[in-house]
Amino acid sequence: MRYEFLVAGTVSETVEAAFPELTATRARTGGTSLHGPVEDDARVRELLERFEDLGITVVEMRQLPD
Repeated sequence: MRYEFLVAGTVSETVEAAFPELTATRARTGGTSLHGPVEDDARVRELLERFEDLGITVVEMRQLPD
């Protein structure tokens, strides 16, 4: 499975480094898209917890076609 997490604004290099399994790109909406492969639902929850721990609000999350 692949997922995309859309967050508001531009993320720092520190935040990008905290998610080495995801690729960060500028989103068309002006935010940042972090996307990449996610093994299972437990891993999705783990990523969401990591966003929360870093104080980053996920505006949108969606599963991408493989």
